[in-house]
Amino acid sequence: MDAARDAAQAELPLACTLGPDDGAARLRRWQVLAEKSPPEAQRSGRRLEVRWQPQAGVQDELEALAAAERKCCSFLSWSVSSDGADLVLHIVADENSPGDLAPIAALFGAG
Repeated sequence: MDAARDAAQAELPLACTLGPDDGAARLRRWQVLAEKSPPEAQRSGRRLEVRWQPQAGVQDELEALAAAERKCCSFLSWSVSSDGADLVLHIVADENSPGDLAPIAALFGAG
């Protein structure tokens, strides 16, 4: 999965405002969150839904990461909600640019 993640990171859209060092740090935060509570991801067209089981600190970090992504990757819509017992990250690409979601989906294994 590291090779897929590295390839996806190399393909992030140019509109992303993170620099190489910032991008690596952000990716590491996502990895730590996934290690703490492995997510399940599903992509449908221009929409990606990533579900986590709530554990201590997961919701706070998920909301912080989504807020940070909204600032640097504003070409996608990022939101967090609850669905039953799950925490759900919703990422939606613009209808004119559904391909923008592909590298993010690949990071979550939903390429």
